[in-house]
Amino acid sequence: MLAAPYMALTALAATLFGQVVAIPSPTIAQVHVDEFVRRDADAPPFVKRAASCTFPSPPKTSSLSAPITVTGTFDGGNVRFDRGAGACQEQTEGGDSDAVFLLQSGATLQNVVIGANQAEGVHCLGPCNLYNVWFEDVCEDAITVKQTSGQSNIIGGGAKSASDK
Repeated sequence: MLAAPYMALTALAATLFGQVVAIPSPTIAQVHVDEFVRRDADAPPFVKRAASCTFPSPPKTSSLSAPITVTGTFDGGNVRFDRGAGACQEQTEGGDSDAVFLLQSGATLQNVVIGANQAEGVHCLGPCNLYNVWFEDVCEDAITVKQTSGQSNIIGGGAKSASDK
């Protein structure tokens, strides 16, 4: 007669003990992008507000006559890069030759400030990584990702004066 309650109590104790001594995994599970979107589908609508981040103060400016092509990792040391006075033609669509940086597949661009004198900021010609890339004044496009597969990462950074984006 006591066997059933004893077994139920044993099962309950084992369950509680298992929850108490459970140790979280030291690894973080990958989250698929579609899962993230579905999970946040009921989130409140985006509210436009002023940026709460601090843009870097570039120590100098490097005006380029042609885009810098990056195949590995390029760390700009928070230098301002642009394409020279008159490069921005408002909303005139440009191409790869108008970009400040051209990133080949798998390339990483980090710690750069894209100045106002540019038409096209960064063009990724395949999966790329952008870390702390800042845009002082977006002309036509800040970032163009031209990949057919793979994953690109954009972490940190920010953009100002992109009212039409």
